[in-house]
Amino acid sequence: MNRGINIKMKNTVRILLGVAFILSIGSFLIEDNSISSSLLIGYFTSSLIMMASMKSYQTFVEMSVSNGMIPDDERDTIDKVEDPYMLFDDEIIDESQERDLVEVVKEERARLKGNGRSFVEVLKDSRTSLSPYRLLAYVFMIMGFIYLQKNGVLDIKTYIISISIPMVAVIISLVWISGDNKEL
Repeated sequence: MNRGINIKMKNTVRILLGVAFILSIGSFLIEDNSISSSLLIGYFTSSLIMMASMKSYQTFVEMSVSNGMIPDDERDTIDKVEDPYMLFDDEIIDESQERDLVEVVKEERARLKGNGRSFVEVLKDSRTSLSPYRLLAYVFMIMGFIYLQKNGVLDIKTYIISISIPMVAVIISLVWISGDNKEL
């Protein structure tokens, strides 16, 4: 499994670098300094965020697998999507087992309270969003935006488009890679 993830990450990084190369050549052909600066800084900082997010998520998944934190849920993924609240279970309810509404509501509240997550569990899951890689990448993005704004070369339309290009490239690359490597 780890080998397949690393291959997907490497291929995604290669695609991001290829798009960066194409955008770099295109920005040199553009004579407007604000458009080319906004394009390159927006793309590179957004690419850093995407790569840091993928790396932190990969680390989180690997740690979860090694610690055995994967839940033993008997329901398959399709059933979870189609019936997330288990409203259409296959159990046949006998009418003699009907209970009064107050008792059912109390049991359901107790069940929902029991599903609550502790502060420690929430902190463990938020490690991916608070990873140093991602925080540093966001700092670079903020610094790049401030640099563009202070020097008067910020073209906001180009900047917004350029920060969305890595997201589209990663989605396309992951769909393309998963289509090519079904055995991984």
